[in-house]
Formats: sequence, C-alpha cells, structure tokens
Amino acid sequence: MKNRMMNLETAAPLTLLLLLALAGCAGDKAGDGAAGADSTAAAAAADTAGAEADEPKREKAIKVDVGAVHRGALVIPVFADGVLRTTKTVEVRSQLGGELTEVLVRDGDRVRAGQVLARLDPRPYRLALEESRLRHLRALGQIAAEDEEQVDDPAAMTEFLARRDELQARRDRGELDPAAHAAQLLDLELTALKAGAFRRDAAAQRTGLAEARIAEERARLDLEHAEIRAPFGGVVSSLTAVKGANVSVGQTVGTVSDNTRLEAVVNVLEADLGELAEGSAALVAVPAVGDTIRATVDVISPTLDQASRTCQVLIRFANPDGRFRPGMFARAEVAARIHRDLLLVPRDAVLTRDDRPLVFKAADDRAQWLYVDTGRQNAAWIEILAVHSGGSLEPGDLVVVSDHLTLAHEAKLDVRRTVPTDDRWAAAAGGEAP
Repeated sequence: MKNRMMNLETAAPLTLLLLLALAGCAGDKAGDGAAGADSTAAAAAADTAGAEADEPKREKAIKVDVGAVHRGALVIPVFADGVLRTTKTVEVRSQLGGELTEVLVRDGDRVRAGQVLARLDPRPYRLALEESRLRHLRALGQIAAEDEEQVDDPAAMTEFLARRDELQARRDRGELDPAAHAAQLLDLELTALKAGAFRRDAAAQRTGLAEARIAEERARLDLEHAEIRAPFGGVVSSLTAVKGANVSVGQTVGTVSDNTRLEAVVNVLEADLGELAEGSAALVAVPAVGDTIRATVDVISPTLDQASRTCQVLIRFANPDGRFRPGMFARAEVAARIHRDLLLVPRDAVLTRDDRPLVFKAADDRAQWLYVDTGRQNAAWIEILAVHSGGSLEPGDLVVVSDHLTLAHEAKLDVRRTVPTDDRWAAAAGGEAP
C-alpha cells in the first residue's frame, strides 16, 4: 500500500510536465501560422503599391468662371447721394372763411384733378350772388329810364385809339416821361368822351352798372370756391379738414401730391462738375426698394453750395406704379466721361503678382499667364494697354474671373460658366457697350 502511494506521488509531477510540453508545441504551431499570414499580406500590399507607382498620375482640373474680352466704350461715372422728391405737391388752402359742412376724402385717397375735397356752407355766398344780381338789374333799369342813346361814336373811338397808340410809342422811345404821358393820355380821353366815345362805359359807371357786374362775378366766384377742389390728380395727405370746423381764408386743409413723376435731388462735388452735362445718362439706385432707375440729367444748378462745395443736380423719372416714394434715399451714378474704342477685360480678371498686373487667358483647357499694362477703369471693366510674356488678348478671348488667386501657368481648367457681360452703360455709350 505504501509502495502504491509513492508511485502515485511520483506520477503526478510527470503527468503535469507532459501536459505543459504538449501545450508549448501547440503554441509554436499557432505562432508559425500567424507569422505566415502577416508575411503574405505584406507581400500583397507591396505588389499593389508597385502597380500604382507604375501608372501615370492624373492631373486635377480647377473649376473656374470666365468672361469675354471686348473692344468698346468705357464710361467713367461720378457719384452723388441725395433724396427723391415729387415734382408736384401743393398745400390745399381754403380761399374763403366759413363752416365745413362736408369732408369727402381721407389721407391716402387718390383724387382726380378738380375733384371736391370738402365743402363750406354755401348759403352766405348764394345770398351775396343774389344781392349782386339785384344791383345789376337796378342799374340796368336806371339806364333804361334815362332813355338816352348809349352808342359810341365810331369815328371818335377810332381817333382815340390812333392817338393813344402814338402816345405810347413816344413813351417807349423815351420822348415822354411817365408823368407827361399820363397827363396827355387823360386829356386825350376827355376829348374823346366829349366827341362821343365811351358813352356806354360812362353810363355804366354813372348808374353803378359796372360795379354791379363786378360784384356779381365776384359772388359767383366765391360760390365756386365754397367747394374746395384738388388742383391736380394725386394722393391726399396731411388732411386737417374736419366736418363742422370753421376755417379761415388761407387756412390749409390738406396736401395733394402727384407721385407719378419724381426727381432725384443729388449733390455733385465741385471737382466732378467739369464734364457733367444736362442730358447725360444716369443710374439712380434706391436701396429701400432694391431697384435702379435709368434716366438722364435734367437740371444742373447754376450755383454751388458754399458750405459743402456741391452742386444740386436733378434727375427726373416716371413712377407710374408708385413704387418709389418722396423722401427715399438715392445714390446716383452719372456718365461724366466716355472713352471709346478701348480693349477691355472684366475687372475681376485682373490680379496683382510681384507688384505687376496679370490675367489668366483660357486657351483650350489651359490657363495662360499674361502680364499686362492697365489703363482706365470703372466698376466693371479695366482697359488693357499692352500684353507681355509672349501672349495676346483679342476681342472674344476668354479670361478667368474666379478661383484664380493660386492659379498657375498651364494649369488645367474646367470652365463652369461664362459670366455675362455688363451692359448697364450701353445707352450712355451709344450702343458700344458689350
């Protein structure tokens, strides 16, 4: 029994050592497999890299926009700020005093020329008209009662007219001073009256008929003025008339403005007036509505503001739909100088490198680097005086206008679009703009 126990104690360590040896062999075989797999992958990657190195590298095209070169006129504008105002606005005033019995409009109403805006109580003016008519009739009755012939002597009237014209001619020539002329004219009128001229006028004056006629016309006119009317078509604003209120002579009851035509009142600097002329083309930008009006200069003030050293310039234009309103801010460009037959490129095409201007010409699908000499310019175009570096620019050529800050000579191009040319000054240049 003792021997068996000793054998078991001896066998246990041997079994453990055998198991450890077998595990080590298995690990070695697994490690050998992983190493083989890694070697295979590395070899495959090396083969792929070698194949890519053997293929030619593809050149990437740069996407750009281009614009056309053209020969034409270059407009140099002057700039001026100002405001819009209406050319027709009137404060409507009552020509009579009295109570307002009707107010027929409100602020913002559009009215026609002659439309009634408000009415005064007409009764006092009707009575005045009736009274003047009665005075007229009374004077006529007096003339009829006198039963005298009220016919002017034609010969006396003809003689008077001839001598009156002669006196006037002598005064015009300086032969008679005003006092002498007045005295001789009075003597001439008295002589003509005694000879039979002015019989009707004298009778009308003696009987009061002349005054009655004048009073009747004045009363009729007052009755018409009892209706306050629009002087022209437009829009009512600043209405102060209230039904039942009493107004006095000359009191303002409202304003009528005709906004169908407006004018931009802009102030041009004294230094910019040299080549400015009435009739020059103008562009008036109105930021409030985001629109630009094409018009011409109508008036250049003959005087300058001494404080600002500016000259007032008026640019008038139609406003049929009322889109523009008086008081809006306006910025005007006026075509002051026009230079014709120039080689022009879009302003965005010109870069500066090494303190020299250059453009990139799009030749086939490549960028051609051209140094240039530039001349006059405006917001859209630059004049090209000369081209260097062996290239050329001709009307119709395309030049790069975008994405060219880091562009290189002979770089491959992918043209996205051709930018349309700017023709905003075509009318001013006589159709020479592109």
